[in-house]
Amino acid sequence: MKSEKRHILGRILITAALIAAAASVLFFTVDTKDLAAWFIRYRTPLVPIAFLVLAGIGFLLQRRKQKRDTIQQASKDQNAEPDQKTDLAANAVKNRAEQVATWAENLKLHLKQKRWFRWAHVQPWVLVAGDAATVTALMPELATKGALITDDAVLLWGGLGADDRPDELWLRQIHWLRWSRPLDAIALVLDNGTMLLNHSQEKNRWGLNLARIRELLRWSAPVYVLDVADTDPIHRIDTPVTGCELTHPLNASAIEATLLELRDRLADRSVHQLARNSSDAYASELSARLDTRSAPLARWIAGLSDWQRRPLPIAGAFFAPLPDPTASTSGSDSARLPLWRHLADASQRTPGHRTFSHPFNVTSLVALAFIGLWSAGMLLSATNNAHEVMLTKDSLQTLNRAGDTPAHLRALLALQQRIALHEARVQEHTPLLTRFGLNHDRAILDALWTPYARAARPLLVAPVQQDLEGQLVDLGQMPTAQVDDQGSQMAQDGQQALKTYLMMVDPQRADPAFMTPQLEHHWNLDTGLRPGEKLDLSAQLLGFWAQHFPSHPDWRIQPREDLVGNARQTLLAVIGVRNSEDTIYQNILDSVGHKYPDQTLASLTAGTDTRGLFSMASTVPGVFTRQAWEGSIEAAIDEAAKHNGVAADWVLGAGSAQLGTSADAPTPEALRATLRAHYFADYAGHWQDFMNGIRCEAAPTLPAAVGQLRLIADARQSPLIALMKALAWQGGAGAQQATLSDALVTRAQNLFSKKDDAPQPAQADPAGPLGAAFGPVLKLAAQGSGNVAPAGSDLSMERLTERVTTLRLKLQQISDSVDSDDQARQVAQSLFQGKGSDLSDTLAYAQLVAASLGEQWAGMGEALFVQPIEQATQTVLTPAEASLNDAWRQAIVAAWNRSFAGRYPFASTANDASLPELARFVRPQGGLINTFLSTQLAGALQLQGDQWVPASGGSRTGGAARAFDPAFLKAINTLQQIAGHLLAQGEPQYVFGLKPVPTPGVTDTLLTLDGQTLHYYNQQETWRTMTWPSNDPQAAGTRLDWQMDTVGTNKSFEFSGRWALVRMLERVKVEPVDSATYQLTWQASPESADPKPAASKTDDVEEEGTPLMMQGPLAPAPSNMTHPLRYLIRTDVGKGPLELLALRGFVLPSRIFVDRTGPVAKLSQPNGPPPLPKAARDAARNAEVPIPQGRVPS
Repeated sequence: MKSEKRHILGRILITAALIAAAASVLFFTVDTKDLAAWFIRYRTPLVPIAFLVLAGIGFLLQRRKQKRDTIQQASKDQNAEPDQKTDLAANAVKNRAEQVATWAENLKLHLKQKRWFRWAHVQPWVLVAGDAATVTALMPELATKGALITDDAVLLWGGLGADDRPDELWLRQIHWLRWSRPLDAIALVLDNGTMLLNHSQEKNRWGLNLARIRELLRWSAPVYVLDVADTDPIHRIDTPVTGCELTHPLNASAIEATLLELRDRLADRSVHQLARNSSDAYASELSARLDTRSAPLARWIAGLSDWQRRPLPIAGAFFAPLPDPTASTSGSDSARLPLWRHLADASQRTPGHRTFSHPFNVTSLVALAFIGLWSAGMLLSATNNAHEVMLTKDSLQTLNRAGDTPAHLRALLALQQRIALHEARVQEHTPLLTRFGLNHDRAILDALWTPYARAARPLLVAPVQQDLEGQLVDLGQMPTAQVDDQGSQMAQDGQQALKTYLMMVDPQRADPAFMTPQLEHHWNLDTGLRPGEKLDLSAQLLGFWAQHFPSHPDWRIQPREDLVGNARQTLLAVIGVRNSEDTIYQNILDSVGHKYPDQTLASLTAGTDTRGLFSMASTVPGVFTRQAWEGSIEAAIDEAAKHNGVAADWVLGAGSAQLGTSADAPTPEALRATLRAHYFADYAGHWQDFMNGIRCEAAPTLPAAVGQLRLIADARQSPLIALMKALAWQGGAGAQQATLSDALVTRAQNLFSKKDDAPQPAQADPAGPLGAAFGPVLKLAAQGSGNVAPAGSDLSMERLTERVTTLRLKLQQISDSVDSDDQARQVAQSLFQGKGSDLSDTLAYAQLVAASLGEQWAGMGEALFVQPIEQATQTVLTPAEASLNDAWRQAIVAAWNRSFAGRYPFASTANDASLPELARFVRPQGGLINTFLSTQLAGALQLQGDQWVPASGGSRTGGAARAFDPAFLKAINTLQQIAGHLLAQGEPQYVFGLKPVPTPGVTDTLLTLDGQTLHYYNQQETWRTMTWPSNDPQAAGTRLDWQMDTVGTNKSFEFSGRWALVRMLERVKVEPVDSATYQLTWQASPESADPKPAASKTDDVEEEGTPLMMQGPLAPAPSNMTHPLRYLIRTDVGKGPLELLALRGFVLPSRIFVDRTGPVAKLSQPNGPPPLPKAARDAARNAEVPIPQGRVPS
């Protein structure tokens, strides 16, 4: 059976699928209206054809079933069917279902033979319940037939099943046969084997069984306890009815008293029976049996329902004998006992009733509750509606009785409020307590419009019409030969008045938003009201009239055509409307107005929380959004291009169509392209300005930075992801939307095209007109949304969020640890030492993502991707910076001060510093300073040539470069440059050439440098190679002797010690000759000269490739140097020993990093000039000469 049902269900599903497929093809290929018309046209032949098709399908399916059954039977006959597993429980249920179905059919057949109509109610139905063995012992035929029909009642099998529960299948068949009153009585059969124990298990078992019968049938029939025992061979089927009926309330003592009274009556009757026949002992035996059975039986009966919320209707207790097994007709004797007639009659006196869950009771209860609620609602609705009708009637009477103009206006306002109330109820929502079939809001509203229009015309419309016509008369008389500012303003006001007047003539063109302020302006009725009240009344009355004027054409006014014609001619002459693209474009933007909301950071990240992460003060105008483009702007541009600008201005009438139609007017296609390009240029500019203005909130602590990273990487609540998706969606404005039909056509063309076909035309850019401006954003957002990234691209939002999540977990672990500062210091030190980490990798990746957006989105990329990670990096670097500062002071600065404090050239003293000690500090390979920088700051500083520079953005420390103390960088670069030239051979030494320069008045000069002499006495100048310092420490010192042309004037200038040359160079004036030659001049300066400004230029070590500047003396020369003594110095590299002047007063900084009280917010700085104002950008777009680089500055 199940297999057959599955086959039927399969056929139904296949047929339904075929019908649905055919219907879908028709629906998507044929217009609905055409299809309906086709069906109506051919419905006469279609109906019989449909019936024939269905009949044919049914016949074929039936034949198919017969064929399948034949094949299956043949297979069974040939033993080809596989053995099927037998399910004993399922077979038992199936057999039982078939048996009770047979019982029901037989019972129905026998009863219909007695009476055709209401056959189920011919006789009372009594369910004989009890243990199966007990019921079978009382009536064996009932167990096999299920029902016995006697002359007095229909006895139904009610024995318990194998699971000790009532037979639900049989009970459902009974309910199906006689659903209105399934049973008239229930006979609960007991015997001597039934344990009448006074415990809850036995009582609850029978109570639950009776309750189950009641719930299954949803009928509560009276229950009669039938105790069977012994036999009555004398009376047999004539055994008199023995028992007692019970009344409520039931309790064990009352039942026991009734049974004992029955015992006494039986005892009296048995005496007479025994006197007549000594074998007639059934009554006496029953009486004796009740002596011991009355009490337990009473308690058992009382316990059947005393535990239930709704007690069982126990109606009596009766006794009957078992059939005599020796009699030939013992099986049918019990069915003919007078007891069943008595029970049938008793059930008529105490009939059963429906349970609370009976469908009829539930339906009746629901119906009564609905009727009650509806009646109450009707009463309340009648009261409320009557009250509203009375209020409306009072407002009408007040309007009719009003005497002066102020009273009329106030009464009209009251009537208007009543109309607004009824209109709101009709259009939006009618209050519940005014419904229930008694609402008359629509009828009242229709009736109120007539008195409103009659009252509003003289009070509102007529004054406005009169004022407008007066202004149009003045406009028609206005001179147009020469128009000044006042005349131009008058023309503009006249155009507004003409537009209002024409709207009042044609309700279809009425615009309530435009009309309301114009009506208020032209309403000059002498009301006699205070100015404030008049202003309030005008706003309410005229705004309401303008709002409802388009839907009431009968309110229109009759125009004066002469006034309209003169006004139009004047406006056309004064305004001189021309077909300007800028005017058209501005009119398109103005037509949209504020229809679309401005886009803010909150609206773009709806559903997320940007607090503590990003902030934004500016907005994007609603007119430059994708909603505006798709909803209004695109259609407005097409419409403007079609009508070629302002030619369709209905206010100016037919005359305006003659304007702007010159031969050089652009075609609609060209105008459309120009307007679209103009719009999308402004569109991209507004969005770029908006997004580049976003700011990342400060995160000064590690927990705050972790919170920012958690919010960024949250897949569901990330403001960054939501913002990028919204920005990408906005950037898709104007993009071509490929439909399914387009894709199918393209695929078919590609399939059937030949290789030698002509080249296909260029396809539209799928990114749309904003592809150039929003391309990087669209590319990044598309990769983040799961699309395939272009070849060679490793940048995506998904990878960025993965890296941010990894970084956040690392920082969270550091923040949650007990020694968070120590862990952060270790991580930061590894960064400074050039070791890789999640911090550096994530920051480098974020910088790559920001760089991929290009210069146009630089500010956005920096704020969204780089700054949050930079701030997190800074929170980790801060503890390490203090540690490195301490290490620098202890390892380098302290040793430096011990070696060079109070020694020349670092201090102006006579004590010289040790050159080997200096070399120990500044040696490029193995020096203390270089070793410290290379080991502790390998990731933060890079040696580029002779310069230590902070690591770039792509380095491992990233934003940490901004924390270096500038004085520290300057100092180490000074020492690095000096060490690179001084220690080029390993030991401190400069090799340079000197050549004297002749000086008038000086006849002889002798320069002695560490034992090396250069003597010049006005002969041919030659170069002399010098080294400093010399290898002979005893010859250390520098001396300059010169002789004047005056006889006997010998003078000298001398310094001793290793640094004597530097001391002498302090007092020299240096003038560059070329990149390797300098002129040294010693000469006493005037007392008024101030050498400090010139000396200040020597503080900085000039980088290679920079222009050389003249350098004045750092200290005054001796006063006896009245004549200048000049030498040329030629160096092999750099400035030679002149570089050592940078060590004069040199102090090694005590810190590497500056103190940072908070995170440094990196602002986006463009590489070009400051941005131009919007007016300048607009003018630049219309300039005849294009702006260089082809782009208007934003």
